[in-house]
Amino acid sequence: PSTTESNMGSAAETNKDKAAAVVSAIASQSAALDEPLEVPGGTPLGQVCDAAAAVEFGAAKIQMIFADGADVPEDAAGSALEAFHMNVITFIAYCQSAMGTQGKTFDAGLKDAAKVLCKSAGRLVATATESAEPSGSLRAVLGECWDAVKDIKKLPKDGRVAISKALMRSATFIKDTSTELSELGEGAQDEGGNPEDPDEDDLRFHDEDFTAEEMRVARACAEFASASFEFVRKIVAPIVRGSASDIDALERALDSSKKFQVRLEDVGAGVYPPQDGGALIEDATKAMEEGRTMGKEIAEAGGVEGAEEAVAELEGAFNKLRDALGEK
Repeated sequence: PSTTESNMGSAAETNKDKAAAVVSAIASQSAALDEPLEVPGGTPLGQVCDAAAAVEFGAAKIQMIFADGADVPEDAAGSALEAFHMNVITFIAYCQSAMGTQGKTFDAGLKDAAKVLCKSAGRLVATATESAEPSGSLRAVLGECWDAVKDIKKLPKDGRVAISKALMRSATFIKDTSTELSELGEGAQDEGGNPEDPDEDDLRFHDEDFTAEEMRVARACAEFASASFEFVRKIVAPIVRGSASDIDALERALDSSKKFQVRLEDVGAGVYPPQDGGALIEDATKAMEEGRTMGKEIAEAGGVEGAEEAVAELEGAFNKLRDALGEK
């Protein structure tokens, strides 16, 4: 082979080695995302998004330089790899400094999204330099990198917004349980099912599967589920509107909301035959306990009026359910 061909082959190997070092470094440095710096006041998410945009721009340059494979001049390749590595390091540093002051919900969302971007950045560098020939998957990997940046830009701007979104997700599950139970006794299940999948249809309960007593209990549980959704709606809406500000109290309220959701789903599952009245009242009691805790924490978060009244209304619905189950 000619000297030029030999040098080209040597350049590809050198560039691949440099790239491997960058990939390894990114993997190691992204571990810092597990250790927030807890900078006073924290870095605004907007700066994190700016750093992510720089990674996006750097990724495009990597794709352009190595579009025809790793056989490019070593100086140009080395400069591009070093610059891109610095983009990623800067992004990691901004993420670190943004975490630690906005609560665990915000931190978890940012950390997960940031790790996805770091992994896609590493894959981009590895794919771009894997061969002296053009990579057929380079543009697809670049697309993954860009998608990861988009996800960073969609993150909640602060801890309160992150918790609000999580509370809304929990409220949605509670609403689903309430809606499902409200349809019992109305023949709604008889209209459903999947005629093309008889096995799935066999798993569905119809109104005729309930005895009169079981349907009475199911209706009582449905009323409690409906009251539960109203309870969550009344105390979550002010938070979504930005009334509460104590992040620690809101985090505790979110934990209680998730537990409340699980207990209510247990009540929902327990209404189907064969019913166990003892288990139903136990699940409802635990749901009520979490509801009380949730109301207390939200009241402590500040800016939410009516939390105590909402808890009192839920207590009334719980007492009705307990009385109904006592009759079983």
